[in-house]
Amino acid sequence: MNSYILQYLGKLGYKNISSSYYNYIKLWEDWYKNDVVFHKYTDSYGQERKMFTLGMAKRVCEDWASVIYSDRDEITTDKKNNKKYVETLIKDFNLVEEIPRCIEKASWSGTCGAIIRLKNAKVIDNVLTADANTTKELIKVNARQIVPLRKEHGKIVDVAFFSKTMVKETNTIYVEVHQLTSKGYKISNVYLNENDGAEITNDNVIKSYETKSNMPLFSLLMPPKDNPIEDNNSLGYSVYGDAIDQVKGCDMTYHNFMQDFVLGGKKLIYNKKLIKYISVLQTDGTYLEMPAYPDDIAKQQFMEVGDGTLGENDKELLHEYNPALRVEDNKNGVQFSLDLLSFKAGLGIKKYQFNGGTIVTATQYVGDQQDLIQNAKKYRDNLSQFISGIIKAGLLIGRLIFKQNVTEDCNVIIDNVDGFMQDEEAIKQSAREDLALGVISKIEYRMTVYHETEEVAKQMLAKLDAENTIKSIDVPTK
Repeated sequence: MNSYILQYLGKLGYKNISSSYYNYIKLWEDWYKNDVVFHKYTDSYGQERKMFTLGMAKRVCEDWASVIYSDRDEITTDKKNNKKYVETLIKDFNLVEEIPRCIEKASWSGTCGAIIRLKNAKVIDNVLTADANTTKELIKVNARQIVPLRKEHGKIVDVAFFSKTMVKETNTIYVEVHQLTSKGYKISNVYLNENDGAEITNDNVIKSYETKSNMPLFSLLMPPKDNPIEDNNSLGYSVYGDAIDQVKGCDMTYHNFMQDFVLGGKKLIYNKKLIKYISVLQTDGTYLEMPAYPDDIAKQQFMEVGDGTLGENDKELLHEYNPALRVEDNKNGVQFSLDLLSFKAGLGIKKYQFNGGTIVTATQYVGDQQDLIQNAKKYRDNLSQFISGIIKAGLLIGRLIFKQNVTEDCNVIIDNVDGFMQDEEAIKQSAREDLALGVISKIEYRMTVYHETEEVAKQMLAKLDAENTIKSIDVPTK
């Protein structure tokens, strides 16, 4: 973190901020981008190489996003007058596409922040006012851009967000501070010169304004796990924060698997007497004697032995060697590494399975994924609060600034349409009990248990009634 940000926040009274924690976030980001020193090595001739990798850190984050949110999930509120405006917010903020991206940010960095910002608004008599040119937008940031400042009852109430930008052709750090006061939230905007920390005036942005509400214009999402790192500034913990070794294991086993194929071609082992050497000039001015081979591909087919002289016992100058490929051993190694990573990242021990086309039944799948479902429910609860915060902030802006007939004093409902995080057997048993009590119809029962549409459920019940009628008719005997 830039020291000028800490100095500025210190002037506001926030002095106990740890900058060292952001080194962990940088480490998680490097693994997320699949660009770490661990992947680099040199061969016997000093040439730099890069490991074959699976890039599982990002895949884990993508899968968490897929598990806890679907583009079919519905976002509504319990207030009728909010309905149309909430639909507008979902469209304006592009939430269907942005929510999975927010989950990814929170998964790799530990925290994702979403901030409601206004463009082209004005302050008249210390009151923020909108006109025909005023628009609202949703800004998403990762943990490296967030500094929690104050916490009350386990909830972050004061926070700063920062990012890099250009003002008057100067490299600048933009800092946006949200502070809860006795009058409601105060939002301050400041621009700091990246080189010396001096404040830069930006006439296009309001320096500060008050919302007159205790409802924040930001929302934070974190994975549902405690942060074991001291001085974490109340930020969240990456979903693979304690699984770096397992991510390495996946890359190591996969690299070994691929190297077997790279090096597994036929080799011609020959006496050194048959090789021509050339002197190659190095950058330091010295010369290195290297064997002359036609090209890189042919190079791996040759291995030199002996000291370059022929003795009485040298019966062969050249012979073939065809190494065996350890396909099954390597596959087992990769699969075991994936199982460990999946377990450590909270996705369940059988999230990544390569069974050669074997079909897994729905009941077996749900049974195998119980640990994933339990973790997903906790993450989903956090996501629901995150989305609720975004919607309520949007409703607040709609009421205060855009003068809409809406209220942020409501419950935001996020329906899990796909129902993945529910135990299928528990759902069936509950449906049986409801049917026996007469609180649901047979049509509703089939729709719930067999996932049929209402039309198909009616057709199946009619077919069953017809078959039962035929069976009940007494057939006269001769």
